[in-house]
Amino acid sequence: MGAEPAHMEATEEAGTPAASRIEVDGRCFSVHFEGPDEHVVRVDTGSGERVQLRRWGFDEHLRALDRHAWADERGLRFDHEGFSRDVLRDSGVPEPLHEELAPLALWWATGGDREPTSGVGPDGWLRIGAIRARLRPWTFSERSRAMGQSLTARPDGSRELGLERYLRAMLAASVVAFEPAGVELSMLDGATTAALLDAVVALNTAGERDEDKKMRASDAGGQALARMTLLLCRTLGWTPSQVWEAPAAEIDRLLSILAVTEASAPSPAAPRTPGLADYPDAVVIQVEAG
Repeated sequence: MGAEPAHMEATEEAGTPAASRIEVDGRCFSVHFEGPDEHVVRVDTGSGERVQLRRWGFDEHLRALDRHAWADERGLRFDHEGFSRDVLRDSGVPEPLHEELAPLALWWATGGDREPTSGVGPDGWLRIGAIRARLRPWTFSERSRAMGQSLTARPDGSRELGLERYLRAMLAASVVAFEPAGVELSMLDGATTAALLDAVVALNTAGERDEDKKMRASDAGGQALARMTLLLCRTLGWTPSQVWEAPAAEIDRLLSILAVTEASAPSPAAPRTPGLADYPDAVVIQVEAG
């Protein structure tokens, strides 16, 4: 998510701090990074006015995602323009400049000026700028609880996912610790939040396979795959991934064995109609030849 710069270079302008020329989505901007850790950027606009963009925070970032990202039948959708305008309003940029600065605002808010993260290490630690976060995948129970708490009913009977609440629950479950000590989620700026979200979502959706997508399609092929997978899981005590990773020839043999054994298994005896002697209060008289 976000715009990527095609080119960035620093130049010196007389009487001003070093300026950087940034190209985003084919448009060039002259910017000056200022303040502690360069948390402020000043932008020279086409009209000659210089405006300031400040880093926004964790809460602002999640609220903007809740307003401008949603899921439909075509997957996750994102309103880049609406998100960018929220960033510009947060910095007090005049409305007439929103269209011109929208690409830069999106790039700035999502950490376009930072080095990309190197990914989650084997020990679960992820470095984002000056901080490190230790991550873990959330559990099925945690995800189910988050989903239940994030769905609200609509008047038409359908349900709507509150993305902000869902993402907060995912981060709370998956972020185990921060370094340095004392860092909390609410203290992160928007760019760090964006990088952390990307890593956590990737961690919690890792390993999705074509088989998963096929079964979600719920067509005839997907239903057949689901039945076969469940049958072998129940019979062998395997996980779905173990079934799908087994050699195809071995799966064919297993299914043939199951078909043969089911066909040759004796049919259960038909239930016998109870007689008088089966009742607990019956008196049975046995007559023998003398």
